[in-house]
Amino acid sequence: MTISKDIKFDCAHMLSNYEGKCANLHGHTYHGTVTLEGKVNPTTDMLVDYNDIKRIVDMFDHAIIFSACSVRSVAEHELYEWAKHNDMNYVEMPFGKSTAENMAAYICTLFQDYGKVTVRLSETDGSWAEAHA
Repeated sequence: MTISKDIKFDCAHMLSNYEGKCANLHGHTYHGTVTLEGKVNPTTDMLVDYNDIKRIVDMFDHAIIFSACSVRSVAEHELYEWAKHNDMNYVEMPFGKSTAENMAAYICTLFQDYGKVTVRLSETDGSWAEAHA
């Protein structure tokens, strides 16, 4: 069985050690699709509740997305410390920078217990990253 859910969230990020305007803190309205392929649970008659997909993806909504500690610039690290100290909503990437590619891959890992996963994520119109797990 395959199911899909469109996703949408707003968040901020910056690309550490990047030469260009994306090195500055800025935001996007991300949109895309989470597709899961697996076995239907015989108790619920669902592969997964669509509300569970939304709940998991909502961790990114109105959050600051930080690169993994190992690749952060000094400025991004200082912003991370500020966000943590002030109880801001944030997500720390477990690997790499907060690019659309890495965010799609990370979202895939959040759903891998359900079976085969595909996440398609767009941060700007006409461009997207697609990850599979």
